[in-house]
Amino acid sequence: MKSKLTLTFETGILLLALAALPLWCGCAKEKKSAEPAAPAADAEKPTAVDAYKADMQQNADSPEEQAAETSDAADDTFPGADGNVKVLAAGQSFDKAIASAKIVVVDFNATWCGPCRKLGPYLERMAESYKSDGVSFFSVDVDEHGELAQQLDIPSIPDVRIYVDGNPVDKIVGCEPMELMGKIDVAVKNASN
Repeated sequence: MKSKLTLTFETGILLLALAALPLWCGCAKEKKSAEPAAPAADAEKPTAVDAYKADMQQNADSPEEQAAETSDAADDTFPGADGNVKVLAAGQSFDKAIASAKIVVVDFNATWCGPCRKLGPYLERMAESYKSDGVSFFSVDVDEHGELAQQLDIPSIPDVRIYVDGNPVDKIVGCEPMELMGKIDVAVKNASN
């Protein structure tokens, strides 16, 4: 029969090994992720945050090239309700974005914001769901568009605003997808009358 001290020691070693297992698995995953992986055929649609990160990597040019790109981007026209959350890049006109469809939903967010990341997938599903109603969705990073965030008095994020014919009609602060859908439904109903 084992002594109580031996059982305590063995239990402690076992618990330590179990506690270290996730850390070890995390390290193994990091090493694997350093190698480029082939995209899966059934990979999920990227979130608004992923789109923003991809956009930032594409725009990681010299300041001169960024200035040239942003002046070209400002002339772009936005597609209407296409079932996607479009990222408003630096230099693109906010006024053109909110005038791109009868009803426009704008999500003011930041990549470091947990509730913003949580709301992203809901907005993507809403963009697809409200496509037939002509609702267009945009994502605006407040760090990239600080002046716009100040001008519109964005107190905290996520801050989602609804525009009809370019005019603000409603907003929601926080990750409240059900409440947001209710407000979009009201905007769609009022816009069709």
